[in-house]
Amino acid sequence: MNTIALTRRGRLLLLGVPTVLAVLTLLAGAMFLATAMVNQVEASADPVGGVEAQQVTVVPGDTLWSIAASAESQEDIQTLMTHIAELNDLDSSTLQPGQVIHVPVD
Repeated sequence: MNTIALTRRGRLLLLGVPTVLAVLTLLAGAMFLATAMVNQVEASADPVGGVEAQQVTVVPGDTLWSIAASAESQEDIQTLMTHIAELNDLDSSTLQPGQVIHVPVD
C-alpha cells in the first residue's frame, strides 16, 4: 500500500490554514458580540414630541379640501391636505361619512 508523506509545507497548508481561518472567524464573532453589547439602545422616559391634532368626524359632503380649509391652521391648504393624508395613512382623498380623522392644528 502506498502512503503519502507530507512535507512541512504540506502539513502547514493542510492543518495550519484551516486553524488560522477558524481562529479569525471566532475573533470576528467575539468582536461582533462585544460591539452588539456596547451599542444597546436604551428607551428614554422623555415625552415624545408629536403633532398636535384634533379629531374630526367626516359628515356627508365633506372633502379633504373642505376639512383642510376649515382647520385652525396657518398652513397652505394643499400642504395641510398632504399632512392630513400622511397623519391618517390615507391612500386617496376620498373620505367616508362617519370616518374619524386627525387634523393638525397650530
